[in-house]
Amino acid sequence: MLLIGLLLFADCYEIVPADVQNHVHEWGVVVFKQNNSHVCGGAWKNLDLYPDYEPPVIEAFAPIVWIHGEPFSEATFVVSTGEQAITFTYPVPDRAATGVAEWDIASAETTHRNPLENHYEGPFGWAIDHWRSVPSLPLFQASAAITEGFLYYECEVNQDFADHFFSWSETGNPQFTGDEVQEALFFTPVGAIAVEIKQGEFVPYTFDLGGLLDPEIAPNTILRWTNTRLKPSEITALWETWEPVFCEEDSYWLVFPVPRNYHNEISNISLDFPEERVVQYERFYLGAVKLSFSE
Repeated sequence: MLLIGLLLFADCYEIVPADVQNHVHEWGVVVFKQNNSHVCGGAWKNLDLYPDYEPPVIEAFAPIVWIHGEPFSEATFVVSTGEQAITFTYPVPDRAATGVAEWDIASAETTHRNPLENHYEGPFGWAIDHWRSVPSLPLFQASAAITEGFLYYECEVNQDFADHFFSWSETGNPQFTGDEVQEALFFTPVGAIAVEIKQGEFVPYTFDLGGLLDPEIAPNTILRWTNTRLKPSEITALWETWEPVFCEEDSYWLVFPVPRNYHNEISNISLDFPEERVVQYERFYLGAVKLSFSE
């Protein structure tokens, strides 16, 4: 109930700068594995639709992008990743190369109200309703004759990205270095625990596996980490997408906020207009490591 109350409060009192005409909001989850990390919008399912798909060793599975604010009649959304390949997109972009994808948005008018009519059968079909539930500008792409409420892409990420935050121990678990990451959520089979990270160690704020853990600690902590940068409905979509993964039976996850100054190492995004228009970008990434415990 606390999360619901916070979301309603934030929705009612969101402060928008007067000169900002459009907002671009994005979230993703960086799932770190030793020598194999990727950024995802959600865990892959429905793999029977893609029996021959083999993800690259290092891959960014799609941040989710929404556009808010003043309607417009012409724009181009661009994702660039430098030397890293863009490997999956939805909808199909108008132009694409190794490290660039561009969508021509013919219009984003509130009169377009048919994104739910699009029948999507890709690997994230199980989560797409969460992403479509976010109130945002409906984006009409003329080349595909499709209207959708969000944009989606996957890309490779630099193999050394994890080095900013931690090194790998002999057991394959993270050993945090420096002070880039100062707190995290520790997901256990019986619930989530908020922890500080001090000198590479996890120090629980509250740690009582024998008692009743607060079921709202995880979504409320993620909400606090965003610091009102994203809309509450977007954070709800994030949590509904990832709760089944982080809370799966017999698994342990450590989840932390990726500092903003590293977001551009994942990708660069821009919403470009033929005329001058002010655009504000808000991006949020979680880092997640599935921990290994020897018997």
